[in-house]
Amino acid sequence: MRDQLVGIILVVPMLLTIISITLFPLIFSYYMSVHNMTVLNFWNPIFVGVDNFVKALSSSDFWASVRFSVLYMLVTASAELLLGLFLSLFLERTMKGKRLVVSLILIPMAIAPALFGIMIKLMLNEFIGLIPYLLRQIGIRMHFFSDFPIVFTVLVVTDMIQWTPFVFIILYAALHSLPREPIEAAYIDGASGWQVIRYVKIPMLWKIIALVTVFRVMDALRAFDTIYVLTGGGPGISTTTVSINIFKVALIRGDFGLAAASTVIFFYLSMVVLSFGLRTLRRGGVL
Repeated sequence: MRDQLVGIILVVPMLLTIISITLFPLIFSYYMSVHNMTVLNFWNPIFVGVDNFVKALSSSDFWASVRFSVLYMLVTASAELLLGLFLSLFLERTMKGKRLVVSLILIPMAIAPALFGIMIKLMLNEFIGLIPYLLRQIGIRMHFFSDFPIVFTVLVVTDMIQWTPFVFIILYAALHSLPREPIEAAYIDGASGWQVIRYVKIPMLWKIIALVTVFRVMDALRAFDTIYVLTGGGPGISTTTVSINIFKVALIRGDFGLAAASTVIFFYLSMVVLSFGLRTLRRGGVL
């Protein structure tokens, strides 16, 4: 009984902390979503029922941000998965300088996303940026933040540079934990290197690949800091994610009720995506 009491005493402070930073904001967001709550009447909000949800669902800006978030998620998650898998397979073999290469690959992941965005923005700055300067030397003038296709490419490449290392390090570790007997047996039977990868290694890795994919999909859906630092959601609202849209509605327009309703709606939309991912993981025996 004494040991149980000590355990409870040690757990309770952390449990209270988790509740205070998760449960309270969740409940309060539901409260705000059904009230007309702005900067002016924050302490005396007016109950409006589902009006905020109707406004959010009928807002073209909200659905534009949802479309961009989904597009951004699909492109970045797919590209990072493929590149991370390629790098892990390529660096699995014995080669000189492999430790240095792996260390260099992991460096971007250690940088704060907002700081990484600032670094990229300075490098692409039209007047002081290194990359525009080098391009001008060969007669190419490019504005990286004026047209959507170029801006979208910059955002995708930036996300790939920073978060491909996450995919790489997990798959790299998983490759080194695979049993060697099936791989060696495949080589003895005359399989080529590509056949071993396709028919032996990837099937044994697919559970880890599915898990990493779910992580990257959920992280890409809530993208905010790097994109906000680089483009602010522009040009126009073409690169505005749902997180940036909610941020602008709440902290620039000051409409906390509408922002909370948008948050709740996006939360349930994200849960649909997550449910498919979790179902896939359960079918594969990962969960």
